[in-house]
Amino acid sequence: MRDGSFEHNSRASNDVDAPQYSDSVRERWANDPVKFTSETLGASPWSKQTEILEAIRDHVRVAVRSCNGSGKTYIAAHVVLWWLMCHPDAIVITTAPTAHQVRNILWREIRRAYHANADAVGGKLLRTSLELGDKHYAQGLSTDTPERFQGFHEGHILFVVDEASGVREGIFEAIEGSMTSAGAKVLLLGNPTSLKGTFYEAFHKRRGLWKTIHISAFDTPNLTKNDVVLPSLVTPQWVADAEQNWGKDSYLYQVRVMGEFPSESEDTLIPLKLVELAANSEPSKDQRDQVIELGVDVARFGSDKTAICVRRGGQIISLESFGRQDTMSTAGRVANMAREYSPQAIRVDEIGIGAGVVDRLNELEIKNVIGVNVARRASRSEQFVNLRAELYDGLRERFAEYRIWIPNNSDLISQLASVKYSFSSSGQMRIEGKDELRSRGERSPDLADAVMLAFAKSATREFKIWAGPEDGDLDRQEDQLEIRDSE
Repeated sequence: MRDGSFEHNSRASNDVDAPQYSDSVRERWANDPVKFTSETLGASPWSKQTEILEAIRDHVRVAVRSCNGSGKTYIAAHVVLWWLMCHPDAIVITTAPTAHQVRNILWREIRRAYHANADAVGGKLLRTSLELGDKHYAQGLSTDTPERFQGFHEGHILFVVDEASGVREGIFEAIEGSMTSAGAKVLLLGNPTSLKGTFYEAFHKRRGLWKTIHISAFDTPNLTKNDVVLPSLVTPQWVADAEQNWGKDSYLYQVRVMGEFPSESEDTLIPLKLVELAANSEPSKDQRDQVIELGVDVARFGSDKTAICVRRGGQIISLESFGRQDTMSTAGRVANMAREYSPQAIRVDEIGIGAGVVDRLNELEIKNVIGVNVARRASRSEQFVNLRAELYDGLRERFAEYRIWIPNNSDLISQLASVKYSFSSSGQMRIEGKDELRSRGERSPDLADAVMLAFAKSATREFKIWAGPEDGDLDRQEDQLEIRDSE
């Protein structure tokens, strides 16, 4: 060890070789992780790595979104050793989406850092664990069982989640349940590949709870100096190749080079940029268009929710969702909203149990109720597989023409920006169905479907994916607010 401040002959509990340090030494290390990492572990952190070290010292929750090759995993490994050596009762639990990522990404770096400092750290190192004592250890877990992350409530606990965009939400919920300890902290790291979930929300809806750090390839020393000063980091040549291969506006370039959440994946119908613009703009002050319409998406399964959207012209004025209600309760809620708003149309997805809601509303003599079967034939069947695809394309057109204003609701934003499309063998556009979403572990887009029904109208132009703003449209978004809903 480089500062010579441990007694190598002492032993921790459970008969495991582990140096023991005085409280004053541990306190000094805890207060200065940058100095500890450089002088004690022999690392040379660059500015963003230094920021990560100081952030986990000063904050309970830290989230880092990064480009490829930024050295975030390298510094995370040193954070693990720092945490263990600063606290005699420290526990570190790491995870990632797959067992391969647990073993061969973060724990590979931990093993390297350990072997360079084995005398200082001591203990027993295995492939995905480092044991310094009965209640003093680090362990890598790869599991779809959230229960394995529960029960950690004592001492100084650090959770490190690598490639956090791909980790299941149940794992985050279990981790949050263990954050009750006064000494608990969590560090999330990853490429920003997903537009939903805890990692995304840490930078958006829940950013008030998190200390967030962003690393672009252009922040790294090799790019700032335009020379390969650290061979382990992303290089100028790799960035140049990425621009040529993918293009600056591509999904891959945004995520892997810029460390940004994608504005649009290759199969995303409505770009995130347009969704966020609609959520953060003020609606037109023109009051001539007072058309009010409702869209109702009725839940079919226990985990799904019924959603009701009310729109006045191009603006959503009410959006709510609720679960665990029978069709009579749902019909009653819709009937109350119909009496409050006097809508010109109430469109209810009548597939499955939605038909019962339609029947009950008709029995109550609620006016303007329209049962919509989105699986039926589209009016332009040569272009769309079914009505669902046709209506979603009409919704896409509204976003592309800046004729829609939505609440700044993170669930709605995530659902809208996650709608995926593809084409049939005959060239018809199709939208990913709810069953397909469930098969890959995603929740039903209840809010998005209710919005689609509220704005149900075919696109007036042939289907064309938005290719970005023209002539500075987004820079002049205030001018676009005066565009009136043409209906």
